[in-house]
Amino acid sequence: MRKVLIFGGTRYFGRRLALRLAESGDDVTIVTRGEHTPPVAKGLTFFKGDRTSSSTMKDLGSQNWDIIYDNICFNPYQAKLAVDAFEGKVGRYILTSTMSVYENGGTKISERAYNPFPGKYDLEKEHDYGEGKRQAESYFFQRATFPVIAVRFPVVLGPDDYTERLVFHVKRALAGQPIIAENLYAKMGYISSYEAAAFLEWCGRSTMTGPINAASDGVLSIQDLMDKIDHVAETTSRFETTGEDSSPLAPEHDFYMDTTAAKQAGYLFQHVDDWLDRLIEEEVRNHK
Repeated sequence: MRKVLIFGGTRYFGRRLALRLAESGDDVTIVTRGEHTPPVAKGLTFFKGDRTSSSTMKDLGSQNWDIIYDNICFNPYQAKLAVDAFEGKVGRYILTSTMSVYENGGTKISERAYNPFPGKYDLEKEHDYGEGKRQAESYFFQRATFPVIAVRFPVVLGPDDYTERLVFHVKRALAGQPIIAENLYAKMGYISSYEAAAFLEWCGRSTMTGPINAASDGVLSIQDLMDKIDHVAETTSRFETTGEDSSPLAPEHDFYMDTTAAKQAGYLFQHVDDWLDRLIEEEVRNHK
């Protein structure tokens, strides 16, 4: 039985990850501030604390962990708290990162497009999301003596997406409101919340280290996405290039990753059509 600690395990793919690990027989502890109802399952326990608190991290660092999953580290200072707390206390550390580390976008972006090992970090400065993740990766890979994986996810969608990015588009289609997007044909990568959890679990059972891209096979433009929604909802979406409430799923240019490294390591990704069509059908039923 492995002893697993999860930061960010009360909702979305972190919640799914916690349940998967508990069901497989792991002893799982979720760190929670108590703001969200945690999952319940045999093998799940909870630690009341705050990921950004040095005292919480020191308390957790008094124990030994086989694996730590960190879904809510957003800057290098938070990375430092973890490195200081868990040196000599953890077998593997899996950091949830993002394709936003690739600040210039592009097509079939490989992990080499951002190398965190020589990267810089500033513990005092405030950072936006992408830069914060870049510097968090850099701190872990430069300062941690324990093995670290940084999983770079694209947009994660699922029925439990509290940001409601897909719901936003379904509602606008049903209401006949325009989709605001500058480029209708720029492609972007996705992954389901189910597969995000599955990939994280797989990483915990692998021996790999370093950054790794994870995304469903296939990419979609905002035009492709709305065509799928219109097909299910029996609507005809219209588009405008300017206006309020622009689409959060419409990049200005192509932005998707190459997942060859993960595939060569043995992971097989679903195609985006295999799960997104079902998710759209569910969301249309919920909001029609």
